[in-house]
Amino acid sequence: MEAPPASETGLKPIILDELAKIGSSGPWLWKIFILCVTPNILNGFHVSSYVFLGALPDAYYCVVPELLEAGWTPEQMRNITTPGDTLPAHSCGILNWNYSQLSSMDFDEALHFTQEMQQPETVSCRSRPENYYHYEQDEGTSIVPEWDLVCENNVWRTTVQVGLSIGKFIGASLFGVISDKFGRKKAFVGGATLYIVSGFLTVFTKSYFLFLLGRIGLGSSASGLFYAAFTLLTENIALKHRSWMSIMFTISYPIGMLILTLFAYLLPLWRSLQLALILPGLLLIVHCYFLDESPRWLVSKNREKKAYNIVFGKKPSVDLIFKANKKAEDAPADSDPSTSRLVSKLRNSFREFAGLFSTWTLRRRIFICYFVWCVTSMSYYITAINADNLSANRYMYVAATGLVDIPAYIIPIFILKYTGRRMSSFALYLAAGLSLLAVLAIPREHSTLIVAFAMFGRFGISAVYAVLTLHTAELFPTEIRNSALGTSSTMAHVGSMAAPYIVDLLGMVAWYIPTTICGSSILLAGFLSLLQPETGNRDLKDHVQQEEEEKKINA
Repeated sequence: MEAPPASETGLKPIILDELAKIGSSGPWLWKIFILCVTPNILNGFHVSSYVFLGALPDAYYCVVPELLEAGWTPEQMRNITTPGDTLPAHSCGILNWNYSQLSSMDFDEALHFTQEMQQPETVSCRSRPENYYHYEQDEGTSIVPEWDLVCENNVWRTTVQVGLSIGKFIGASLFGVISDKFGRKKAFVGGATLYIVSGFLTVFTKSYFLFLLGRIGLGSSASGLFYAAFTLLTENIALKHRSWMSIMFTISYPIGMLILTLFAYLLPLWRSLQLALILPGLLLIVHCYFLDESPRWLVSKNREKKAYNIVFGKKPSVDLIFKANKKAEDAPADSDPSTSRLVSKLRNSFREFAGLFSTWTLRRRIFICYFVWCVTSMSYYITAINADNLSANRYMYVAATGLVDIPAYIIPIFILKYTGRRMSSFALYLAAGLSLLAVLAIPREHSTLIVAFAMFGRFGISAVYAVLTLHTAELFPTEIRNSALGTSSTMAHVGSMAAPYIVDLLGMVAWYIPTTICGSSILLAGFLSLLQPETGNRDLKDHVQQEEEEKKINA
């Protein structure tokens, strides 16, 4: 099969001229703005929903049915079964007594008997199949009691949040390919379909693993909706609107977090909350109907008649096509087989990736980028879901993260006007790292002050993202820039996957460990950013050789 000719009709200049006009003002501009920005609010729903869906009960402990059947009260039972001198709020193990023997005694007799005996070893509650956990939490409040996601199963509770990051990792690659190969709208429709199907799966399934599969699907669909919508927006609006519309696109994400907080407050049952978060996704059907394919993408694929129809709202006339063809008749044809183009793309991709490590200068830059992207993403997600470790009110904490993110996405625009990329990054990293480490000096009972410092740290982390993306893009020549951003984004996903385990597993060891890890790694990222060259005052390079030539001249 042969590729289509370089120009289907020669209408490209006419289409692009008209697109520049309608992308500056008018109904087309506002239609594409609303249709592309609003879906990103849905993505903001799920980044912190785990705080409510996976909320731990205030207390839980192991129940021995034989003792309850013998008429013991829960407190009496716990006095006998729980290791230690005091009754902890959260207890996973029990003393390995002969409970069949103890159940034949009354409590006082059993207490006297056990005090005279040497205390046995502690075993898991589930070591006796008939045992179960009792949760001091209203039924249906979270997923934890439904699937016993505590103690030895606590890692599965954390994996619910990790599943979202795994999905984003998969979706970023999958929908990126779909968007470039089959079109922005098809990628958007695919993401919308996956969002609705995965969302309803998480609401109605009774299986933990199907619920986890739904979370992975939601993460993948988030990438499909985000990248397709953002690409559609940037490709089809005028340059004068691109900056503020991009900011509004980003701000829609924390707006979703604020709406999540409201829904969580009004709907305390987790299935009701999840349904409320998914139902707005049905509006994506309307988006899919009214959203047009990107005219620029159609032109790049030589489908100019369809692009013309979208831009002008009518088919091109025969006379117009004839005149346009006369202007374009000298354009060279591309007759390479599509398979050859695919092989060429694969070779170029491999060449780009290898180019990142072709010189010592580039190797140092990319490894620093990998580290700072990873820890920045890790810290962003840790500060998003760390409410329980900081003894914070869940509703206030999630609302605060959304409110902090809004100015954090705007302020870098003004910072970059007066300082370079390197110093902006260092200042934001320094402020964030010191704020998070300051938590160590505050007594835990002052939870409001602790949360305030944590939120200031999050502000710096969120703000540095805009600078980090720009700086990374400018650090590498054009021929390897896409690979630098793509692989750095991959490392960011690694950080987001690690975040829930740090919050849940290490947070159980000591409440301050997650913020300490964030503060330390963010400070290190700040100092490493000083090792990168300043790029705000230099022209972008196109080839690796230019970087080496500049280095020799400077030396």
